[in-house]
Amino acid sequence: MSGPPSDSGAPTAPGRGRPTLHVGGSTEPEETVVISVSGGTILEYELSDAAQDPALTDGSRIEARFPSYGTYNVTAYVDDGSGTGESVDAILSKPVCIAPRPRLNISPSGTVSTGTPVTFDAGASAGEAAGYEWTIDGPEAARGTGKTLSVSFSAPGDYSATLDVEGRNGAVARTRAGFTVAATVST
Repeated sequence: MSGPPSDSGAPTAPGRGRPTLHVGGSTEPEETVVISVSGGTILEYELSDAAQDPALTDGSRIEARFPSYGTYNVTAYVDDGSGTGESVDAILSKPVCIAPRPRLNISPSGTVSTGTPVTFDAGASAGEAAGYEWTIDGPEAARGTGKTLSVSFSAPGDYSATLDVEGRNGAVARTRAGFTVAATVST
């Protein structure tokens, strides 16, 4: 990509239109990632050399594919509409994280009784994972690694399960879900 448009007085903070850079689309290698800007028009951009088939579409979207898991940087030179329409008003940077898509399944679902084993399963996660890390927060904390984790809780209350899935190149994606443990009632 050629260098950015020349504008030696361009501020690095967003201008009056407060442009914001967004990353969406796929988080899988070789699939299309969409980098867009709201509140402005992208005049030029810079992507990692690893980006495949980068293209600026309609002035507000960059589409590209990345070959493998990892974190890649994108920089966009943006006109926020406050000037002539051809000057850089903001320079925005953001990482593009290509990581597996974590999926967290808790069984049994809903409210479980104290003493009942709860299984946390990452088997439905998409992409090639190098590792799984579990953090359970609540009245009784737990941690673990692996595609599944099974824990019995003796303390009732509201809990949160966090799953971090690490891709082959070190990029990490996270998901979280809540569940409730209720005291077992004896009859």
